[in-house]
Amino acid sequence: MAKLDLHTFEQQVQQGKYEQVIVAGVDMQGKLFGKKVPAQYFLEDAKDGIHTCAINLIWDVSLKFAENYTFCNFETGLQDMKVIPDLATLRPYPWIEKTAIVLGDLYNKDGSEVPMAPRNMLKKQLQKARQLGYQTFAASELEFYIFRETSESAREKNFANLKPLFQYPIDYSIYRLNVDDWFLRQLAPNLEAAGIPVESLKGEFGNGQVELNVKYAEALEMADRTAIFKNGLKEIAALNDLMITFMAKHDTNDSGSSGHTHISLWDEAGNNLFYDAQDAYGLSQTARYFLGGMMALAPDLMLFYAPYVNSYKRLANTGGAPNTLTWGTDNRTTAFRIDGKGKSCRIENRIPGSDANHFLVLTACLASGLYGIEHKIDIAAPTTGDASRAPGVQRLPANPVEAIQRLENSEIARQLLGDDVVDHYLTAAKNELNDYFVEVTDWERRKYFEFI
Repeated sequence: MAKLDLHTFEQQVQQGKYEQVIVAGVDMQGKLFGKKVPAQYFLEDAKDGIHTCAINLIWDVSLKFAENYTFCNFETGLQDMKVIPDLATLRPYPWIEKTAIVLGDLYNKDGSEVPMAPRNMLKKQLQKARQLGYQTFAASELEFYIFRETSESAREKNFANLKPLFQYPIDYSIYRLNVDDWFLRQLAPNLEAAGIPVESLKGEFGNGQVELNVKYAEALEMADRTAIFKNGLKEIAALNDLMITFMAKHDTNDSGSSGHTHISLWDEAGNNLFYDAQDAYGLSQTARYFLGGMMALAPDLMLFYAPYVNSYKRLANTGGAPNTLTWGTDNRTTAFRIDGKGKSCRIENRIPGSDANHFLVLTACLASGLYGIEHKIDIAAPTTGDASRAPGVQRLPANPVEAIQRLENSEIARQLLGDDVVDHYLTAAKNELNDYFVEVTDWERRKYFEFI
């Protein structure tokens, strides 16, 4: 079942197929927030918008409140903002009975767009691309861990020594996928019934880790799909007394979870503009410049690819995650990987983890890539072999401190995204870092308690 048009939805409401609608915005972390409304009230009123507190764009990932944001604080009165549904996103939410979902864009009460809202940020870059004659397509490729735990049992264990769905690596194993088919078989049908077509599900190298690939789509649609399926997978798991995490690195001794992102530009006639069969690497000049811009600005935009303290622990390269500013052809050790021919030719950004907000990832990819086209930033020869050991290559920011410094001092990022947006996300990153530095961790107790 695909997405719903309003007329069909209204008919199905009258037939009793739907009783409620989730009206959702997307927060800084890519999580959904909003309200559930009766289906009839949605048709009568809520389809034109609902009000939520602007605090939803200043929470941290665990809903900790901070007062140092300009956009919303006690001085502003913790004001409302409006979530106006994009009716093109209306779709079934099949794992919750008789429920539909619609995503919305965020507006201030004066009718102006909220500039730091992730969906608005991506739409701004897509509009720029369209003005230049480009259509943007993307695909997400996310890894995650599944545990035989509930939220309650995990909290009781302080999120340590959790029991994974399977207790050994199953990278590409068919056997284990079949053993756990009782749960895994629920994922693709539910997502496809919500208009989110799945390409594949595979085992990964971590204990209890799998990867789900969603079919490529126009970039805004892909970001919408990714936000919904991340939310949905956690819910489907919970309904089966399981728990899913999209943490980039949930355990020091286990594999990280990536959020690889594929992107390509097309013309209005449906031609992939990245492929050139005559080029040594199969890349058009447009693709070279786009990649050049992505590489040039990746250090400045690192916080949009790796937003949390934990994100950088995946990028320490303990399991092959990229930590160098490199590109290659079908090379999984580089930060940017070129793959595919003809219509399938695309750039894969391998920096983001599965913890990243896909709206922000695509915003950063597109803003930097278009900048590269505009300024004709070409690429050097590709890196071959293990990029983490390649001599003379530039390293990506290795921690949030470096990433904050790069974004804070980037005039180009401010030019592309706006001062208000950059400062808002810098505030979020600094708050996260400050929280981390004042928290006493298990690592400190293990290292110091007995020996000091």
